[in-house]
Amino acid sequence: MKKRVVTAFLCMALAAGLTACGTGKGENTASSPSADTSSDAAAASQDEGTEESHINMALFTYIEGLDPAEGWGGWNLTRCGVGETLITVNEDMEFEGQLADEWEQLDDVTYRVHIRQGVKFSNGTELTPEIVKASLERSIEQNSRGGALKLASIEVDGENLIFTTEEPFSAFIANLTEPMYCIIDTTADLEEAASKPVCTGPYMVTEYVSEEKIELAVNENYWGDIPSIETITALNIGSDTKTEAILAGDIDLAQGASNTTLSQLEGVDDIELATVTGTRESDIVFNCAEGSKLSDVKLRQALSYATDREVVAEVAGNGYAQPLGTAFPDTVGYDSDKVTGQSYDPDKAAELLKEAGYEDTDGNGFVEKDGQELVITISLSSSSSTAVSEALQDLWQTAGVHTEIEMLENVKDKRDSGDFDVIFDGWQTVNAGDGQYYLASRWQTGGTDNYGKYSSEEFDAVMKKLDEAFDQEERVEAFVEAQQILADDCPCLWLYANDNITLINTEKVNNVTMFPIDYYLVTPEWSAGK
Repeated sequence: MKKRVVTAFLCMALAAGLTACGTGKGENTASSPSADTSSDAAAASQDEGTEESHINMALFTYIEGLDPAEGWGGWNLTRCGVGETLITVNEDMEFEGQLADEWEQLDDVTYRVHIRQGVKFSNGTELTPEIVKASLERSIEQNSRGGALKLASIEVDGENLIFTTEEPFSAFIANLTEPMYCIIDTTADLEEAASKPVCTGPYMVTEYVSEEKIELAVNENYWGDIPSIETITALNIGSDTKTEAILAGDIDLAQGASNTTLSQLEGVDDIELATVTGTRESDIVFNCAEGSKLSDVKLRQALSYATDREVVAEVAGNGYAQPLGTAFPDTVGYDSDKVTGQSYDPDKAAELLKEAGYEDTDGNGFVEKDGQELVITISLSSSSSTAVSEALQDLWQTAGVHTEIEMLENVKDKRDSGDFDVIFDGWQTVNAGDGQYYLASRWQTGGTDNYGKYSSEEFDAVMKKLDEAFDQEERVEAFVEAQQILADDCPCLWLYANDNITLINTEKVNNVTMFPIDYYLVTPEWSAGK
């Protein structure tokens, strides 16, 4: 079989706030594990003389911990087919019932959700509304992102849960799909939740080795079709080495391989390169805090006009990224084409720099203000693309802005401290099948991930409007309005949208579904071999 490229595009079908029914079943990287580790993980066990069906894989990113109530542990659970939420998002970006099979909105703040019957956890414990309630309350209380649900109460009503929000919140149903709301058995030993949580998905965790691997086995108590692949090992492999690892046979499937390595697949049989237009974006965040040089909107706009996004996307994507000038990729479905941003215009950049008080008075090629040269430092993690930062450096220095690059082992401490000019970053824009959380957490005043300290009363007012926009047309209009405010104020420079890339050894695994949202991967439909 020849290598082929599969491309799929998003079909956004959001139904937040409307009565709905369904049935259905803000990167840490590390080097490739040793050959011995890979060999051990690949070894097939024998059961009654029959070779066990086993594959090795590499996740989009390997996150420490498996507890959905802690950090981003839930992402591991959904990617591995271990954890399930009440409602999920399918490959067509539609909401679909998982542990809930029916739901409806009763009024502006009240929702009834019916818990699927006949479901058991991997340990045999029956799924009940009481356990679901306890699991959700635990995640809300312990996870820093738990407040995003704006939940006032959860009550058990027979086979249903009654959710009441603190105020009208039209993205409530969408936000229930976030992996931090994976349901775990709260009657089990919660001290093991970080290494061996008890969940309801088609697979269960049999072993977790920090920074190394997650061992998975079929959950024989699964409520849906039992998978044919019996065991899976998820290995901690960095994006730059995933292509090499699948070619070497160390892994059979790789999610999120670096696009700069894909040329190695030319002419290779039985390795399918599958892509889907993704919902992630890559950007740089400006420090907008009072007293920062970048609190000046004219300077931020100047840097945006000085950025040729076509060049940056080509450098970054190697054919697997699209230039991005607004908060959402066009494919997400929020009418981003109606938003006017800053396109590449060096003359406009120079004009705005002058209006901000920056000129090259000494003729050295760099602008200064009040006798002090303007220096902008781009801070980035050592795992991020240096080529992108270097492209920005060249573009900005051509515009007369002295630009330096600061490589950090972990950029988190820098951004949390607020001691930065510009930070290279990237986000999942519709982490819950809806973009409201992304906008609110990053740009609303006091947002949990608003480390650039951007604040706009006008933007906050639109976010309030979005809360109450239960009609989908009104909702899209509010998203356009929010995007335009951000484009004008430029607290962030959106650079490009990323394709999701999955490499598949078709000799070992087939029937792989490509999801636009990259924290879904393993499904029970996967099959072994051709």
